[in-house]
Amino acid sequence: MNQSAKRISLPHILSMLALITGALIVIVPLLWTFFTSLKSPAEVFKDNFFPTVWHWTNYRDAVQAVPFFKFLGNTVMILIPVLIGTVLSSAICAYGFARFNFKGKRTLFLVLLATMMLPSQVTMIPMFIMFKEIGWVDTFLPLIIPAFFGGGAFNIFLIRQFMRGIPRDLDESAFVDGANRFQIFTRIVLPLSVAPLIAVSIFTFMGVWNDFQGPLIYLNSSDKYTLALGLSMFKGLYNVEWNMLMAATILIMLPALIVFFLAQKYFIEGISISSAIKG
Repeated sequence: MNQSAKRISLPHILSMLALITGALIVIVPLLWTFFTSLKSPAEVFKDNFFPTVWHWTNYRDAVQAVPFFKFLGNTVMILIPVLIGTVLSSAICAYGFARFNFKGKRTLFLVLLATMMLPSQVTMIPMFIMFKEIGWVDTFLPLIIPAFFGGGAFNIFLIRQFMRGIPRDLDESAFVDGANRFQIFTRIVLPLSVAPLIAVSIFTFMGVWNDFQGPLIYLNSSDKYTLALGLSMFKGLYNVEWNMLMAATILIMLPALIVFFLAQKYFIEGISISSAIKG
């Protein structure tokens, strides 16, 4: 009996050790960032992991050193329309692939999935030239408008897989009651697809909130910088103010962490295979 218990417990112990190791790999850099944000400039490069004196004023100084709230406003101005455009357009495309039958549907869907394997660097220069020709460089438009044209192949795939699991009997019953395709989409399919829509919203929020490359390419004026791009202002020509840079990083990180923990239930449900094929 004892040997059987040992055989059963060993995989659990190994799995727990693996989980703890993975958690430490993620948490330790986060703790280092937090504790560095509370150190003085002279103490940043010392061997001590914890600060000897906790300088909470670094957070106040970080906000005052750069136009932090201006960058925050710029980020929100980009984030809100991108969230709306991504969720709406990806849901519409996913509904078409999940509920409609048309010629070339499978081929078109395979082409859509193939775009996920295309590195962003391949399309970076053509897109920049296109937006430059129409005069959108140094505006928020190149960062917002593409979200309304599909919402991304991965997002479409995720929502489509979930919608395929919704029983078609609901559509047929709605047709009998006189509903059209748009009403079925807005009143039946969308309310049942809340979990993947929230998952897509979280992915989009994280992507826009932490996006550095997009603003770096298209925004030239410092008054249009986003939070991620504004962090570069803490880097001088000869030195970096690491304590304030880490403090600003923690401030930028907090909203993303709060959003994830508040919506993690729907996030996990939306990306799980069981929820995608239920029904």
